Amino acid sequence: MRAARVVGAPALLVPALEAPMHRTKAWFAAALTAAALACFKSAAKKAAEVRECSRITMNAQGAAQCLVLQYKWNQDAALTAATAYQQEQDSIAQLHADATWRAEAARHKNEIAECAKDPSGDVTRCLMGYGWAEARAVAAEDSLWRHDAANHRQQVATCTRQRKMQAGSCLQLYYKWNPARALAVDDSIRRAQMRR
Repeated sequence: MRAARVVGAPALLVPALEAPMHRTKAWFAAALTAAALACFKSAAKKAAEVRECSRITMNAQGAAQCLVLQYKWNQDAALTAATAYQQEQDSIAQLHADATWRAEAARHKNEIAECAKDPSGDVTRCLMGYGWAEARAVAAEDSLWRHDAANHRQQVATCTRQRKMQAGSCLQLYYKWNPARALAVDDSIRRAQMRR
């Protein structure tokens, strides 16, 4: 026991209650801090949860729903995190695909040359037969088409001068145009005739 002196009073032996009280306050503060920290997840733990939910679902909405149901995330935060993760994964996959594509440029050039000679005239279908994505195949066909624009104008002029068949049919039959492009020429000619 410690003696506590009260001002203006005779010296008495009073137990010092401040020490146990101080320890109780410190313990309470530490427990409160630990409980508060337990409520907040670390960035690494959140990232692991997003990765796990994205792994078992097909899209960002599914991953967000997983985060809400399994890990008790807020709906808006879950959707934001899942969407950001999905976009990051898509960007990484596209970078990888583009790098692989550029590494095989010589092979692709040969495939384009082969498909340009295809008797059907459908370069897109031919390139897709080599495993090209449709968007890349369409872009390659359009590029080839623009490269031969002068020839195509001559073919259109020749087919519009003859009267045996429609220009689109002539272009398909004699110049192996694909049906979509040939029909577009027919439509263009009809619109021009209607304006006269």
